[in-house]
Amino acid sequence: MLKTLIVADDSTGANASAILLNQLGFQSLSIIDYLDIPRHETFDCVAVSTDSRATSPENAYSRVETVLKHYKGKNIKVINKRIDSTLRGNLGAELNAIHEYFPNKKIAIIPSFPKSGRICKDGKVYVNGDLLEHTDVAKDPKMPLFSSDAKSLFLKQFKGKIANIYLKDLELPTEDFVEKVKKLYKDHQAIVFDATENEHILQISRALVLTHEEFITVDPGPFTLYYTKALMERDVKKGRYYYLVGSVTDTTFKQLKKAYEQPFFNQIYLDAEKLLNDGTAKNETERVLKEALNSKDEFTIISTTDPNHRKILNLHDLAIERNSDVDAISKIINVRLAELLAEIIEKAKDVKGIFTSGGDVTFSFLSHAGAKGIKLEQEVFPLCVYGKVVEGKYDGLNMITKGGMQGDENAYITIKNFLEGVRNYAK
Repeated sequence: MLKTLIVADDSTGANASAILLNQLGFQSLSIIDYLDIPRHETFDCVAVSTDSRATSPENAYSRVETVLKHYKGKNIKVINKRIDSTLRGNLGAELNAIHEYFPNKKIAIIPSFPKSGRICKDGKVYVNGDLLEHTDVAKDPKMPLFSSDAKSLFLKQFKGKIANIYLKDLELPTEDFVEKVKKLYKDHQAIVFDATENEHILQISRALVLTHEEFITVDPGPFTLYYTKALMERDVKKGRYYYLVGSVTDTTFKQLKKAYEQPFFNQIYLDAEKLLNDGTAKNETERVLKEALNSKDEFTIISTTDPNHRKILNLHDLAIERNSDVDAISKIINVRLAELLAEIIEKAKDVKGIFTSGGDVTFSFLSHAGAKGIKLEQEVFPLCVYGKVVEGKYDGLNMITKGGMQGDENAYITIKNFLEGVRNYAK
């Protein structure tokens, strides 16, 4: 089912906004001709280019209207008017078309794209620290701009009333902020929101969801991503996620230390040496299983490395002591780790996804589960991938895996954020 419709005034803008939604697990389609829209039942996000940035206001209005007519009667969660990140084009005329088609929806404008150096402060748009009128945009031969005030640029064509929300307003308690937004919408059709960083955009998005109103998002991309994410957070039932970390590298230790400092992780240390004997293995895995199932946290890390008291097993000495070899010793540990994770998944019943660190741990788990492999969906960061388990007992389970030496110290937090995005998108 189509969840997000993006109407952009050029194809590069359509691409730039649509690709962001893939962070939520979306399949996105960018359409270059608004008069030739192909079938797209399997896509979650569709971005349509009207190629209307440099046309007349009347033509821009008409082209947006043509797109909206194509989607008449469709139950779409998010309607977005994608705007240029430097506010060029027929901003108000195109917004008029969408507002007239959806008169009961409120309009929220966030002209910020912090990662691209575009921010909105005191209602004015800056590019890499400079006001719009002091950038190359002012020299654009087709459509020069001589103002950085977002509200006034929209009001050149927009027929409604527009208010502003400033950075100081974002410091209000959530309930007060929501009430201020609701009050402004009683007398205004649209609000321009300040935002200088992604956290501001996420904060605004979650607040808008709390108003229980429906919104047309107007932005160059990030706001539509975060607002869609906020809607998914509201609509999707949460589950539990388990990290199984068998790697003992220095990188893993730093990642565990960083994760240990975060309030949203529950960490459970598992003594890998105890897994080598049947008696101690049973007691150790039962202890960890009980702690994992009793945890109230959404994210639990089970690790053979204690972030407070690092201890690395000498597998060579253990192999000699047991008249065995390193591979055999390692296999015993990894098989029992895999069995533990499988038991957690079966008994918790609300597991939405897992992360495994270390190739041997990953292989042991998939083998134990009778899986054929992983359907690769997306790269979380270099050498860390997200996919779904293929066949076996946990067919379709969300899974992220990486080697022990990959990622920076924030890797486990990045993985958490990614899994939340996957969770918040309901197939």
